[in-house]
Amino acid sequence: MTRIKGLRRLVGLAAAALLGTGLAAPSAQAQQKEVTVWSWFIQSTMQKSIAAFEKQHPDVKVNYTYYNYSPEYITALKAAAASGSLPDVIGLQPGSLTQQYRDDLAPVNDLAAKAWGAGWADKVFPVNRKQMLMGNPQGDENYYIVPQESQVLCIWYNRKLFETLKLGVPKTYDELKAAAKALTAGGYIPMFQGAADGWQNENVFLMLANQFSAGIVDKAQAGTAKWTSPELVSAMKAWKGLFDDGIFQQGALGAHAYPTGAQLFAQARVGMMALGSWWMQESKFPPPLSQYIQNMDGFDFFYLPAVAGAPGASPPVGGIDIGYGLTKNGARNPAAWTFLASLTNGEALQEALNDLNDLPAFAGHEPKGDVSDHVKAMSARFMTDLPKAENQRFAQPAVAEALDNALAGVADGSLQPEAALAAVQAATDKALGK
Repeated sequence: MTRIKGLRRLVGLAAAALLGTGLAAPSAQAQQKEVTVWSWFIQSTMQKSIAAFEKQHPDVKVNYTYYNYSPEYITALKAAAASGSLPDVIGLQPGSLTQQYRDDLAPVNDLAAKAWGAGWADKVFPVNRKQMLMGNPQGDENYYIVPQESQVLCIWYNRKLFETLKLGVPKTYDELKAAAKALTAGGYIPMFQGAADGWQNENVFLMLANQFSAGIVDKAQAGTAKWTSPELVSAMKAWKGLFDDGIFQQGALGAHAYPTGAQLFAQARVGMMALGSWWMQESKFPPPLSQYIQNMDGFDFFYLPAVAGAPGASPPVGGIDIGYGLTKNGARNPAAWTFLASLTNGEALQEALNDLNDLPAFAGHEPKGDVSDHVKAMSARFMTDLPKAENQRFAQPAVAEALDNALAGVADGSLQPEAALAAVQAATDKALGK
């Protein structure tokens, strides 16, 4: 996964606090339409989105059920799909998760065109548009997911610690190693890696692979390039180097990015961390916040510098953070699409952006309200990079799982890069029916 928001620091308002205060007259209640929504999307922000939607649509009541992503949400979806009781709208990631439930989802092409015009898809950032179709059978151009938010992966760093240690932003791998060494010598964790989490390992590997050849992972998972190609072998060796060169902390293989790594990072115990644009939302959580988190004053980001043999630094990598699908149950409820449209490209989306939850998936949106100049500047940098981002998603869960195993095996020394990638190739061949 990408970073899964269900693994983020979870804060929020109880649903009853915002949803249980309706004072509508009995006759109005009887006429009120209801929409059911399930997701791992942070509850406090979702409730703000629902409130904004219900203000514009007082005849609709949205019932939101929050789950931790894994295993609760995944388990709940499986059970509901098996019993035909899926809610109207479900949170999705593009690729494997969307494909897992494609038979339970209604295509939204016509609904979106009616709501936003025939050229609506052109307003979706290119990497998102590509991910919306990931894993569809050949010739199926239907959209089963509408993206709500985008993300760009990067290396965040604590700029206050860097100033204290008189470190510059690393522009080369040697400078990155020097920064890690100085942080370690100063008693800090250099770059926190939750290597027990497959999603964070995938993200770093994608940064490395795209250094050697932009888009090569996409080609490999589509079967048009080999996982054992020299570029990917070099990326896998560079991945091992991050452990061997002391870039990652000791004990990284048993560590989790959330909550442990994020908490340490927020408290200035960590110098760097591979996360993404979503890190900005930490500044919108309820107090108390550390001095580094307030207005994100302590943080800034850079892209992973070129490793040995790579022609350049990591390009932006990212795409859809979270999207939503209209279930076939929801397709029979007109209010369900009305809410989904608002959540992804309307007043409900704006509330999520104002909470700095992440970047928009559609062009033409930006956060408003109480946002510092520093955060605005960083958000603008991400938005500049988003249109040229490389894909971070996998179409087949078996391929992602094989890559996770390969990365873990190489990191702990039990697998050599070539053998590890050969196993990923075998999983890809099987998934593609070769």
